[in-house]
Amino acid sequence: MSNRQILLGIVGAALIVAGVAALWFPVHLNQYDPWGMQISCGRGFNASLSQGPAARDAGFAGPCGSALLLRRLWAIPAAVVGWALVTITAAIWVRSAPDEPEESTRFWELHGDAT
Repeated sequence: MSNRQILLGIVGAALIVAGVAALWFPVHLNQYDPWGMQISCGRGFNASLSQGPAARDAGFAGPCGSALLLRRLWAIPAAVVGWALVTITAAIWVRSAPDEPEESTRFWELHGDAT
C-alpha cells in the first residue's frame, strides 16, 4: 500500500468519527426558554423537545426541525463518504500483491545449513 492509500483510509476514518460524533452531540437553538435555558432540540439521532410545554407552545418545533435537518444534512453524508473511503482502502489493501518476501528468522524455514 502506498502512503496515499493509507492517508485515504485515515481521512475516511476521521470522517466516520466526525459524522457519528456530530449526530451524537445535542442540537441547540440560539434562543432561550422563559427560565433562561438554551432550547435543546435533541440529538441528530432523535428529536425531542424536552423542555416542556413552554418550548412547544412558543413555536420552537419548526426551528428545531430545521436545526436537526441541517445537522443531519452534513453529518450523515460525511459518515457515509468516510465509510466508503475506508471500504475502498480495505479492498485495495486486501487485493494488493504482497511485497517481496523477507528472509524468515524461524529455524524450520531457513534454507541451507541450519545448525
